[in-house]
Amino acid sequence: MARDIYTEPDPIDPHTLRNLGPLAPLAGVWEGRGVDTHPVAEGTEDSEYVERIELLPIDPQPNGPQLLYGLRYHQRVTEPGDPATFHEQVGFWLWEPATKALVQTLAIPRAQVALAGGRAERDARKFTVHAERGATSFGICSGPFLEEAFTTAEYSITITVHEDGTWSYEQDTLLRVAGRPEPFHHTDRSTLRRVGDAIPNPSALAED
Repeated sequence: MARDIYTEPDPIDPHTLRNLGPLAPLAGVWEGRGVDTHPVAEGTEDSEYVERIELLPIDPQPNGPQLLYGLRYHQRVTEPGDPATFHEQVGFWLWEPATKALVQTLAIPRAQVALAGGRAERDARKFTVHAERGATSFGICSGPFLEEAFTTAEYSITITVHEDGTWSYEQDTLLRVAGRPEPFHHTDRSTLRRVGDAIPNPSALAED
């Protein structure tokens, strides 16, 4: 018998906030400070940064029998005392309750996108997603300049939810920098504190 790849789950709970599993503590608006370690012409530089991340619930996403719940996010990073955007990123964090699969999609306005994946239990307080250049499921795609000058070979981010309600991340982007013989670990680490609650997703608001 052929596998059914078309029939959607029925019923579907519209309340995303109660179906996010390990992503639930991240829903809301957050601000934090972090440290970015990146390559420069002279070698390596550490830069402090401040950031604001909005993680807002979206409606449930069925793909035939697959059902994903998630958060749409926008991250804006600046250097202390400088209003100019240092880094900006948009995407989705997704969780599939049936398989415990985690997915992060990300896009940055330097002509680069990535899709990272992992797994986590519903009540996990620490989890990791990972992507690799050339992979067809969880991969990385860059524009011509980044692909040639700062080739992104791997990307991973580990998120830890803390007992005091904050959460932190450690991010590692493995680069092959033109003119350097060894790969470079471009890292970011930050701790975030809640400054705003999440608004329920549209279909949940409509039902209430």
